Amino acid sequence: MYFCPIRNRFLHPASQPTTSIAREQPPPPVRQLSSATVVRRREPRNIVTIPQNQSANEALKRIEALLETIVDAISVGGPIVIPYRRSTNAQTLNQDASVENSRDGRYMDSVRFPGRNPQELRRFEALFRIIEISHEALLSGTLITKRNIYYQNMELFKSQSVVDEMVDNLAFTLGLGRSDLNIVATAKGLIAGQMKLIMRGGTIINCTGSSDSGVLLPSINAVEKVNFQSVKWLLVIEKDATFRTLSASRYYDVSRAGKGILVTGKGYPDLATRKFLAAIHAARPRLPMWALVDFDPHGISILRTYQYGSQRLNHEENTKLPRLRWLGIRSADVILQTISTPDRSANNQQSQPSQDLSSQESIALSVNVSQDERPAKRPRTRRMRSHQSDCTAPLTEADREKAISLLQDICTTARPDNMAKEHKLELQKMLMLNVKAEIQAVDDFGDITNWLDERVLSQSRHQIPPD
Repeated sequence: MYFCPIRNRFLHPASQPTTSIAREQPPPPVRQLSSATVVRRREPRNIVTIPQNQSANEALKRIEALLETIVDAISVGGPIVIPYRRSTNAQTLNQDASVENSRDGRYMDSVRFPGRNPQELRRFEALFRIIEISHEALLSGTLITKRNIYYQNMELFKSQSVVDEMVDNLAFTLGLGRSDLNIVATAKGLIAGQMKLIMRGGTIINCTGSSDSGVLLPSINAVEKVNFQSVKWLLVIEKDATFRTLSASRYYDVSRAGKGILVTGKGYPDLATRKFLAAIHAARPRLPMWALVDFDPHGISILRTYQYGSQRLNHEENTKLPRLRWLGIRSADVILQTISTPDRSANNQQSQPSQDLSSQESIALSVNVSQDERPAKRPRTRRMRSHQSDCTAPLTEADREKAISLLQDICTTARPDNMAKEHKLELQKMLMLNVKAEIQAVDDFGDITNWLDERVLSQSRHQIPPD
């Protein structure tokens, strides 16, 4: 406000037109999608990623720490001593070794350089060579088989069993698994069925394949993803012959229980087969898994190896299948086969006096037949099956010793679970009946598919359905 003498009054200053310069706002940033965001797609539910082994770095640290102690010993001119725990049945066992843990069958020993004798000098050279190979494999991220280690150094190791024992004992000494050393066994197990294995190198293994003999199981460390497709069950088979028969007939495709997977470890399973099945179980814990083994002490021992692991490799992780169920065969199957076998002398029954049941059948019926199903009232059925003598046999002395050894292992368990109690009962029946039977005891002249369908379907009703 100011005073104007012309108008003789106070006036307000004229308002100046303010020119507001509008700041030009930058356009909102466009959200740039990274290539990872664009490519990333949600995997179908039937494709599961297998976790990568995280112990490789730890294995590398422990091996390099061991190598550092060797270098330190050389620098001061002292003897080189490598601690080494070995099994009691090792071929290269040092008689001076001291027992550290008799329960796991391991002796605490050491390998020295210079050696106290020529044999120890060769042991040191062999062990150091395995450590060197494992270190190179871990650095390069490659897998090497024990078979390759032997063939690269045949004069040094002399036999494959020496390599096997040294690798397992070295892993145990370092507190690792064998696969953590990037050393694996040559493939032994077979797989067939509705499954695809996507390897870390991009290769896809179709387990259906065109071969009737199945596909060799790869190391689980080399598998990146598993495509389960429409799998409803998995069957572990003891015998290679039974596996090939079912694979040739494509039972995994035509089963009334749905699509499935067949796996065999060809007898006692190797570590690679057990780790593979454990990884499948971890990826699909609700997928029903069954085992088909002979009704004899070794069949039950193989079943227990899958379920509980082996004593010698008990330090190995991710090798047990606690939810693997015993599909057969059992004592009830053997008894049913015995009393339902066609009587080959039926045409001469009128001219021959009736015979009483054998003592074996009497014992069997007293164990399994209820009070209102006495043998005299039970009709003799006419099932088209192989004769009893073709599939069953009495226990040998070695069989009985094996059965007793298994019973002792079960009884010394602090708190045996239901599976162990079932094993104990079946072993007791086996000893009492003095009989063992092969898987073929339940087939129809070589065709076991009908029996499998009935058993799998009945067991599936009590299983949690897969995802």
